[in-house]
Amino acid sequence: MLERLYGFPAEDLFRPAPVVLRPAAVPAGPEQIRAAQSIETRWATSRLSLTTAGGSGWDTWELDGQRVFDGTSMAIQLQAADSLDSGVRLPVTDPDQLREFLRPVRRGLVLGTRTADTGHQVFVLDALTARNQLRVGLDAESVSLVVPAAQQLDDLTYGIIWAIANIDDALLADDQLLHAEHDALNTYLELPRTAPSRASIPGLTSVGAAWIGSYFCYRHITRHLADASDLPVFWTREQYGESSVGWLLWTHKHRYLREIENRFATQPGRGAARAFCLPEAVVKDSEPYELILLFLSIALMEMHRVNVHVSDVPEMTAVDGFVLVPGQRAVIANWVRAEGIWQAATTGSHAAMRDYAEAAAHAAHHSVAPGATSPERLQALASYLKLDWVWLTRRCRELGERGIAGMIRPRSRLIALDELESTLRFVGDLPN
Repeated sequence: MLERLYGFPAEDLFRPAPVVLRPAAVPAGPEQIRAAQSIETRWATSRLSLTTAGGSGWDTWELDGQRVFDGTSMAIQLQAADSLDSGVRLPVTDPDQLREFLRPVRRGLVLGTRTADTGHQVFVLDALTARNQLRVGLDAESVSLVVPAAQQLDDLTYGIIWAIANIDDALLADDQLLHAEHDALNTYLELPRTAPSRASIPGLTSVGAAWIGSYFCYRHITRHLADASDLPVFWTREQYGESSVGWLLWTHKHRYLREIENRFATQPGRGAARAFCLPEAVVKDSEPYELILLFLSIALMEMHRVNVHVSDVPEMTAVDGFVLVPGQRAVIANWVRAEGIWQAATTGSHAAMRDYAEAAAHAAHHSVAPGATSPERLQALASYLKLDWVWLTRRCRELGERGIAGMIRPRSRLIALDELESTLRFVGDLPN
């Protein structure tokens, strides 16, 4: 009856429509397998799930957290790459399939892979950048994507991708919660001592808790610096790249540093001081890409004319995060390794201020990153962290000139790339 009604055989009427049927999964090719093995072998927080060959569907790149990050994943498509003088070219044999991968709003990356004399190389292109290139090139006889050499995957670029993807996805997940808690922070600011527990904001991710703890401490500190009559001394508790990278990405951290610079570094040679405690055991416990993130966070402060001193005394890891206004008060502000979301207070106790002053003075006089200038201190810090200074400054210069967004771009309103890119250029301009 249906055959007579529609004029087609029954087998054609009940055959699935071609546009509904996704291409069958094809085993990953050798180039894709080599890329996955290269990435997973080099970075333990990485895991690639290969389900299809390049051009059919997409694969998944999982990025695990260690101490702060909650972990996330991204859709990726691996493409064989041809070498160019300034990077690599990814020939697009099927633009429709690539467009299908790029169309969804979820985060996606295109990875160009090639085997060179020095080993397997991977280059990273953000989905939006790839989509724009594809749109521009559709009228050409042959379509290809171009990835700059600066976006080759190594410890610098992996650390940035790992941090941005984890922080961005967590803050987007917490966006409504963080917005709803904004007014409550004003109430906490009026209290002399506060230490809210994680249970007070149920459902918050670890990154979201770190962000709101950092944001409250920023407001708490600046509130109590309003009448400071002398240069303040800062002590921070960040020890790992995973907790320090907020300085590079969070917009309120950027405002904080600019306010401190504008207020206390108005004359040449004048600037506030900040101390870190990085014992050797912490350095050995960190992966190279984490150490690079930590180094860049400190370089950001130096760029804003904050003189950074680094203690390696393990006992000093217990010192509070504080800002000492000499002769006036000490402002306590902990969110790193705090029992709750944050711990905040102020004290005018002479004994407490003396203890904080002695801790800061010890870090300054026994810093493992000594020097009279920023380049001297940063080069000494790189040596202490076992980072290759020549390679690091070269790669920072290359990536800073190119920018981050073509490789990966954040979507949260709480993140900005300006200071990270400025820091990369600042480090890249330091003398070898």
